[in-house]
Amino acid sequence: LAKGDTAVVSHVLRRNEWNDYEIRSEGRRIRLFLNGEQTVDYTEQDPTLPQSGLIALQIHGGGKAEVRFKDIILTELP
Repeated sequence: LAKGDTAVVSHVLRRNEWNDYEIRSEGRRIRLFLNGEQTVDYTEQDPTLPQSGLIALQIHGGGKAEVRFKDIILTELP
């Protein structure tokens, strides 16, 4: 839906190390942070999309990949 600024991502990405990835969903506004730097600020314009559902972890790609997740924390915002 929205692509992060590649210059910012390249600058803050720690290759071959753990990275902190934060997703903040506040109503229709979604903000993504990589290692503390905001990379996406997106607001959904389609009011017909559901505002609840499942949370899943996935990877998109065209070939072999190794992905690891750790220290996943879900916090309900006020």
